[in-house]
Amino acid sequence: MRIGMMLSYSGGFAQTVAELADYEAAGLDLAVVPEAYSFDAVSQLGYIAAKTTRVQLASGIMQLYTRTPT
Repeated sequence: MRIGMMLSYSGGFAQTVAELADYEAAGLDLAVVPEAYSFDAVSQLGYIAAKTTRVQLASGIMQLYTRTPT
């Protein structure tokens, strides 16, 4: 069985990433990053990818209309 979770914004992003490292060590398989309250999921996914080793990352809802197709 695989285990995944949606990341939370409570406590701040730095705290969330620190907790994610603990969850990854405990066996978490998937972390989903939502894009809400003007947080940029793409940047956060990149940062989290640099701080983790094996957990799979996914985006929740991404607001495509806020990005230009360049």
